[in-house]
Amino acid sequence: MSIESRTQKQGFTLLELVTALAIFTIVLGATAQALISYYTALDFQDQRNTALRHCTAVISQMREVRDDNPDDFPGAIVARWPDDGAVADVPTMRAEAVNVSYVNPNADPLEVTVRTQWVDLHGRPATFSVSTMLTGV
Repeated sequence: MSIESRTQKQGFTLLELVTALAIFTIVLGATAQALISYYTALDFQDQRNTALRHCTAVISQMREVRDDNPDDFPGAIVARWPDDGAVADVPTMRAEAVNVSYVNPNADPLEVTVRTQWVDLHGRPATFSVSTMLTGV
């Protein structure tokens, strides 16, 4: 084997290195995009779970008020959480507001909707609501 043929077989050409680098960059970019999408979806799901916890906490508090005031249903609930009123001391997410509304505030059973609204990480408004029926004890 001559010296000339031996040097031609060692290493990679510049074209091979550039091609390998381009393929690696494309794969790395696709993987990064998939991870970003995954974590964005995971964060939004976490926000929805937080909103669900806030709504169910308000409904649980309503049940406690109902149980503590059996002779004043639904008056005690509506007095503490007025129709279309904001709920204080709940918001923890960015620009979150929790509101309570009733179909008929004087009815038994009382149809309650607790709605939370917030702004997600992309600055878009998001809403989550829970509805239930409360009856006098």
